[in-house]
Amino acid sequence: MSSKKIDFHLPADVVAGATSGILLGDFNNWDSSKGVALKKQKDGSLKASVSLESGSYEYRYLLNDGRWVNDNQASKYAFIPEFSVENCVIEVIAEETPKVAKAKAEPKTAKAVTKSKVSTEPKTEKTKTNKSASKSKKA
Repeated sequence: MSSKKIDFHLPADVVAGATSGILLGDFNNWDSSKGVALKKQKDGSLKASVSLESGSYEYRYLLNDGRWVNDNQASKYAFIPEFSVENCVIEVIAEETPKVAKAKAEPKTAKAVTKSKVSTEPKTEKTKTNKSASKSKKA
């Protein structure tokens, strides 16, 4: 399966007084020791990128001031009755890498290299005997 890089962004107005945070969710089993560190941006927002396989994932942000906050850009939310909270939900559809058929290499044709034999003997011309000349000598 192919994975897709997903950017998570928490705006500065939500970050407020927090200086750092982590991204927790189904993709890291909500384990804070495996939380994805959010990087502070120049505008005061926090950002992280995660490679995820195709599927549906719930997630939230835990900031260093102790607040759990949601992504206000999430496409949907899932209510969790046991905690009376809503988790953000993201649907990931990993892009399939198109399989490109390799072009068959044409068979290499060997160039026939023929060496002609060069004779070192001098060429001699075959002379025709002139029958008429020899007849005239006999007469």
